[in-house]
Amino acid sequence: MSEDKFFDRLREDASRLRYVADDVLWTRLIARIRERVRSQPSVAVMLARWFRPITASFVTLAIAAALSVTWIERHESANGVEAMTSNFVEITVDGDTYNLAE
Repeated sequence: MSEDKFFDRLREDASRLRYVADDVLWTRLIARIRERVRSQPSVAVMLARWFRPITASFVTLAIAAALSVTWIERHESANGVEAMTSNFVEITVDGDTYNLAE
């Protein structure tokens, strides 16, 4: 064995965390469980617990969508649409030339 006292210190520190069953602990645990079982939430409270996170998610999604649409509209090049419509494409098939434009 090594002469390092690490494991001894670890055991000493962990002894406070070790589970020791006693009657007082069990009585308090049972009382807490019974109290939580007796105090069941109402339907309104239960629905509020479900709808608040869902509502927050939808609000976040709506804000992100509004910001992204605004950003796209502001940064979209106004010349991009005009450039696409003003240019034409020439296609030659069997000696016939077709111009595609607006």
